[in-house]
Amino acid sequence: MAVKRLWFYIKLYPYFVSRSVQSRMSYKSDFILGVTASALMQALGYVFIWAVFQGIPEMNGWSFYQMVFVYGMSAISLGLNEFLFAGSWQVGKYVRDGSFDRLLLRPVGTMFSILAADVALHGLGSVLFGLAVCIVALCRLQIALSLMKILFWIMAMACGALIFFAVNIICATIAFWVTDISSAMVMVQNVSEFTKYPIAIYGRKLQVFLTYVIPFAFSSYYPAGFLLGVENRPIYWIGPVVAAALAVTAAALFWRYGTGKYQSAGG
Repeated sequence: MAVKRLWFYIKLYPYFVSRSVQSRMSYKSDFILGVTASALMQALGYVFIWAVFQGIPEMNGWSFYQMVFVYGMSAISLGLNEFLFAGSWQVGKYVRDGSFDRLLLRPVGTMFSILAADVALHGLGSVLFGLAVCIVALCRLQIALSLMKILFWIMAMACGALIFFAVNIICATIAFWVTDISSAMVMVQNVSEFTKYPIAIYGRKLQVFLTYVIPFAFSSYYPAGFLLGVENRPIYWIGPVVAAALAVTAAALFWRYGTGKYQSAGG
């Protein structure tokens, strides 16, 4: 029954996304400006990496284009999350103004209702920029990906987006107890900045934190290490799937617990 319900949501979600996209595209200038601004913000990070490597040939064993590939992977996953799951940022608003009550009356789950309510088209700017720099990096490194690795790359990008989504939902669920959680969500989101670069350049404690506590490293560093042939240990190729599955499961369970504690605005 649970699998059948999940499949129902998977089929229904693209419909809501397409409706949101059509609505947002009615303001084409806003779309173009948003996508451009998002791509330019990611480009600033690329310029920073370029500036650093003007004085050094590599950083802890990672070359410039290897690091650029990691950066691109992070940008893609973050952009997909922003595009597909922007609704997670609205949980606090729904709880504060009482509109969450209306979601409880719908025939679909509350989490689905929130996620399907909105998309952030500017996330596509990060996705496009990330893809571009990844392709450039692969060409410069003269790495030709096999079909299996291309499929793994696609799966890894999806897993990365799900990890960002799960962490956002876990933070957003705190809104059922705390009035304003936007600052906490922004703070946790900023942690992802560390995974725009190989975590091998950080200390051991930070590496453990980004792997096992807030697993953002599985959105970029680990799959990039496997695709680039830097590492072939299981954590690099199976880790993203396991991390995404565990993160989404934890998010779903915590969300269920949080909604169970929710008190109606009229209660």
